[in-house]
Amino acid sequence: MTYLAKNLRFLARRAEIKQAALGERLGIQQSTVQRIMSGATEYPRLDSLLAIASYFRCSLDDLVHLDMELEGSPAGSQPVGFGDATMAQAVELLHMLAELRPDDARFRRVSWRAIQVTAKAITKAEGSQKDAVRMILEELAEE
Repeated sequence: MTYLAKNLRFLARRAEIKQAALGERLGIQQSTVQRIMSGATEYPRLDSLLAIASYFRCSLDDLVHLDMELEGSPAGSQPVGFGDATMAQAVELLHMLAELRPDDARFRRVSWRAIQVTAKAITKAEGSQKDAVRMILEELAEE
């Protein structure tokens, strides 16, 4: 479970910005913003996520894994995902795989789902990059 759609709606409301204006400022289509806000796009492109995080000055991890509406509340939610270091390793490993496998469609564009799969594999592989790569290729082959 992620909080992306809920957080984007909350942040846009707090900033008093409409979908069209937000899309324009982020450099992405308004329809993309609408699909992310509604939850219709479960795994948006990484460049869209980075643009949103940068615009609202929050970490990618918080944007996706922290219920920002409850952040200051004593009953606030806990993160449900991986730490920033693991996410950074995941992105780095995916970029390396893209360079090593330029004809592999799974690595042409780094998706949020691919990052999650990679972070999970890194955690499970406990330091073995070879095992992590094997798990990533198996998991992404199922798509």
